[in-house]
Amino acid sequence: MMRRSLLACGIATLLAFVTTGLLGTLRLAHGQTPVELELATWWWAVPTRGDALRKITAAFSVEYPQVKIKEFSIPYPRFEETLMVRLAAGNAPDVVTASDTMFFSFMTREHLAPLDTMVNLARLKNEFLPAQRIGEVSGRTYGVLVDYVSYALLINKRLFREAGIAQPPRTPEEFLSVAKRLTRAPDQFGYGVRHTMDQEAGWWYEASFWVIGFGGRWAVDGKPAVNSAPVVAAVRFLKEMYDAGIFPKGVDSATYRRMFYHEKVAMLTDNQNHIVISRTQNPAIEVEAVPPPFKQPVTHVESVFLTIPKAARHPKEAAAFLEFFQRHLKDYGLAARNIVNSKSANEAIFKEAPHLRTFVELPVVPDAILPAGFETRLPEFRNIVLKHVSNVLVRNLDPKAEMDAAQAELEEKVVKKP
Repeated sequence: MMRRSLLACGIATLLAFVTTGLLGTLRLAHGQTPVELELATWWWAVPTRGDALRKITAAFSVEYPQVKIKEFSIPYPRFEETLMVRLAAGNAPDVVTASDTMFFSFMTREHLAPLDTMVNLARLKNEFLPAQRIGEVSGRTYGVLVDYVSYALLINKRLFREAGIAQPPRTPEEFLSVAKRLTRAPDQFGYGVRHTMDQEAGWWYEASFWVIGFGGRWAVDGKPAVNSAPVVAAVRFLKEMYDAGIFPKGVDSATYRRMFYHEKVAMLTDNQNHIVISRTQNPAIEVEAVPPPFKQPVTHVESVFLTIPKAARHPKEAAAFLEFFQRHLKDYGLAARNIVNSKSANEAIFKEAPHLRTFVELPVVPDAILPAGFETRLPEFRNIVLKHVSNVLVRNLDPKAEMDAAQAELEEKVVKKP
């Protein structure tokens, strides 16, 4: 009921707003066919995200009937690959959501248009979170941050209680011990996590979470550091978890998250969206967000941007939508119950969703996901590293030897061939 109420309040606010500036220049001439603006995002298939986004787009189209929003929906694991094919073929959607890793994949191949002359950013900048800087490259803005998620440890309090576990784990060693106690395969697992190359983009977030927890960085001072002692220790721990059988092997994120909602998985290292989704899918679930299981709890951030491809067919209308969305981030955040790229909006959102403070109060490692100095080479960097991590997990190869091999491959293929 609360979520429906929030959605209703958000849409009422949107429909009551009279927009000026760029949006005011868009008018439907008599007899003119409405412009079909294609919006590509994995959010369409996410219950809370999809609901909130459809309310926003409906409000936009009611206010500006000269634009009709067309949905292009691809699940997150296949989104980057699918969009890359379309962008390369010149068959681009008009607006594309891009996580920070996808953002640099698209940027590297010069598929994104600069927004500085298309969107009025000046009046928005005082509200921006620091993560907005990720969308700014060489003095130009190529993405407007709209969504901000970070990782914490999500636990099922009922499963903990029934197993006699009084408190969440606070170190990796405690985490592994607790996960073993909560595993009764194949009916129940202590943990759910991405760990396969077919989910490479998402797996990078999971692997990075453990790397920073062990004090590691993928790159230091503009040089790969994937064979450093902390990174090797993290990879060795990933192998321990894999061999312990604490998570269902070979399943994708949609599957193990669904198992979490249905209380067949006890812990996730995941973002705040999955508290709302868990409660939506299973109102009886006792889910709580707690700090990551590290001696010094830290986390990383996944930033999601709205972008306009260079090949967009309707860039003017796309820019109008970006401005509309950004000005109404509070309504979107209240509906999606999530942190957004607006300082004042977040204060209102925290009042309705206090659990979000857990995620924003954790110290953030800024270069956890994007290796410092290799941001625009992330796809290649990531693929090389995870192939060698996969060798450790699946082929039982030595963690140190594999990370040495990954370091050498990066130096040869990424460092020496810019």
